[in-house]
Amino acid sequence: MSMVFERASVSLVLADYAVADQLGKLQMVGGGLQIVGRDHVKGVSSAFALVVSLDFPPEVFNEQYSFEVVLEDTSGAPVELTAVPVGGASSVMRFGQTLQVDEPNFRGNGVPRRALPARSHVVLYFNTGLPLPAGRVLVWRARIDGDTRPEWALPFFVPAPPAGPVLG
Repeated sequence: MSMVFERASVSLVLADYAVADQLGKLQMVGGGLQIVGRDHVKGVSSAFALVVSLDFPPEVFNEQYSFEVVLEDTSGAPVELTAVPVGGASSVMRFGQTLQVDEPNFRGNGVPRRALPARSHVVLYFNTGLPLPAGRVLVWRARIDGDTRPEWALPFFVPAPPAGPVLG
């Protein structure tokens, strides 16, 4: 386990809409979703955002780390989307990149250096929805340097189409 992993604090939340600005401020509408709606005719979810908030203490300022978010089932296996994304070869939903823990810059505000943690937000906004499998609990899981913790997972539900009428 890396030092960045050991010292990280990670939280995940689903929202109807979210964006983080250049100053690191997070704007969120409809935060705290647990059920992601689905258009059963088109086979895709409604638009939603996944927000991953990362906090790091001064001991790891300027350290690089690999960050990853994967869509999994409740057993921890990657979920196959019901349709392959346009131009994509894989139907597994995974986002990853190398990031750096940047020291916060509060110059001119009287905040002493290294007094506050580094905080950043990774916002994934799926404005056209995703072809998520219906009737299942799915899990977004965050990883740092390939490792994760149980609390770095966010379960949510995608409803199945309503049952048809019973005749007879």
